[in-house]
Amino acid sequence: MRQQIRRIMYLTNVVCSAHLGCTVSLQELCGRLENARYEPSRFPGLVWKHGIIGGNCLIFSNGKIQCQGKANSFEEGIQRQKHYARELQNLGLSVELKEIKVLTVSAFHTLSNDLDLNTLITERHLIYEPELFPAAILKQGGVTFSCFNNGKIVMTGIKKASDVDRVVTPTLLELELYTRST
Repeated sequence: MRQQIRRIMYLTNVVCSAHLGCTVSLQELCGRLENARYEPSRFPGLVWKHGIIGGNCLIFSNGKIQCQGKANSFEEGIQRQKHYARELQNLGLSVELKEIKVLTVSAFHTLSNDLDLNTLITERHLIYEPELFPAAILKQGGVTFSCFNNGKIVMTGIKKASDVDRVVTPTLLELELYTRST
């Protein structure tokens, strides 16, 4: 069952950050890139979406870089970060990627049936205010699970791959017990 849950849990967003090891003139860089925006009055960083690499990349003048977007694994998110850095090197910047780390990962999973929120809320004392948000909120081991009535679970705050085995998989197995049999 654990392997089955791992296979049907889909990563929706992997956010990575690193340092380029140099400062960057964002105005000049924006003029050299396709699909890049730099509006310092609205946001202090350059927003770049490379058509082939995918995801979005934020670059700041102090050399910080942050990449985000759909990825199938933690490694794919880190690899995307490296691809963006390589593109900057190809433009002539003296980039030396340092301190690469995954900041957070979001994922979703669909349970086998609808979720019995009333029982779940009563037994687990979850936060549930349907007037504000249509899901019950469960916080477990630093990961937030938004549990919807239709059996959809959205997970945010996953920091490491080990969190999937340590927190996410056991919680999803437990939530499966609160589904309504049809």
